[in-house]
Amino acid sequence: PPPLHTLDHANNPQTWTPILSSHFSQKPSSFLAALEQMFQHPEHNTSWILRSDTLSDSAEPSSSSPSPITARNISTPGFATTRSLVRRFIPRNPARDAPAEQTCHFLTGTSLSGEIRELVVYLNHCDTAKTTPYYLPKVYGVGWLLTPCDDDDDGSYTLTLLYSLFPSYALDQRLHRTALHLLSRAQKLAAGIESGYIKRVHHDLLIRREAFQDRYLALRARHAARLVDGWREKTDPKKHVFEDILIATFLVCLWEGMYPDKARWRGFVDIGCGNGVLVDILLREGWSGRGFDARARKSWDGFGADTRRVLEERVLVPFLLGGEGGDGEHDGRFERGTFIISNHADELTPWTPLLAAANGCPFLAIPCCSHDLSGAKKRLNMNLSKSTYASLCAYVERIARECGWVVEREVLRIPSTRNVGIIGRRRMGEEVDVTEIVRREGGGIGWRERVEALRKKESVGH
Repeated sequence: PPPLHTLDHANNPQTWTPILSSHFSQKPSSFLAALEQMFQHPEHNTSWILRSDTLSDSAEPSSSSPSPITARNISTPGFATTRSLVRRFIPRNPARDAPAEQTCHFLTGTSLSGEIRELVVYLNHCDTAKTTPYYLPKVYGVGWLLTPCDDDDDGSYTLTLLYSLFPSYALDQRLHRTALHLLSRAQKLAAGIESGYIKRVHHDLLIRREAFQDRYLALRARHAARLVDGWREKTDPKKHVFEDILIATFLVCLWEGMYPDKARWRGFVDIGCGNGVLVDILLREGWSGRGFDARARKSWDGFGADTRRVLEERVLVPFLLGGEGGDGEHDGRFERGTFIISNHADELTPWTPLLAAANGCPFLAIPCCSHDLSGAKKRLNMNLSKSTYASLCAYVERIARECGWVVEREVLRIPSTRNVGIIGRRRMGEEVDVTEIVRREGGGIGWRERVEALRKKESVGH
């Protein structure tokens, strides 16, 4: 199609140059739904963006307080605006990149022959290429124009990606690559919508995404540099440090909802605490607690005195197995109300809801490797096993329900495929006989011998 001529927010002439065009076989409604998804989730287009916050939406004028940022209008002959939105980009690294605002208009036009045309434009609130953040294309605006094909009777369309370029910034390879990505992204989303694609993984069921991400940025700024610089393990510090900051963020957000004034807070215990990073972060964020593991880690010596004091080298031999505990053992008895954390604790994972029920403690379990109550590695067939990990999660959830827990699940935002968080905060019905559940699940025979062997292994990973 030819260039599109409009008037910008200051009534200055504005030219929209077609960059790329492609055949579009989906319905216009699928195109509009795809562009709305792209507006809501800019982080899917670039890893430099954490998210965007919608500041105003003409379709929901009463849903939020008046925005201090005014939408940038556009006058487009032959088109009428059907919806206008303003969003603010939140960069993934605020120390490097500044936030930025952008207006989005959905417009519809009808030709003299009655053909419907759809136009969606993003208008940059930065007035020069120099002031535009790196994570945005350095243009006045980006547009998607959907027009009926001239030479086709099957009802298909042409989708065109347009730029309104800055006079001082020519079209370069990066802008061309961005145009190709944005055009293909719209087509892919529209095709998925039309084929009935249903998202399988849902995040942010317990904690709002915005609250989680804002808190994560704050915790990362406070803890990441010192933990990475002081790393003493052989493993990659960035992987473990940032993963534990993310888990700490989830816990802090969860606990602030559970204990708004900390009056009922009884501390936390991280069973199988590994490198101790999670314990250290939570302590520094004002949440009292402790951690223990079968083997001390080199990283423990690098923490401050307050953290070193609450990290212990112990193996857990649950009192539910009977018998007396020996030196260097923890019997799994905790003060009622203590929050139990089981973060990739392997052998301890299936024991977590059992110990939580026996002690009257809420818990978070993040399963990793599959073990039964004896500590032996085992693929747990739950008759829904798409994978060993799915079966392990289902197994832990079943035990938790049998223990009387109202089970909640969150797919955590952590850089790991072992990212399911299983949470027990509330009980249902009467108390249950936890020892009977242990007996029914094999009685934990061989547990003591297996955990003793853990002491002799060299510390690896978490």
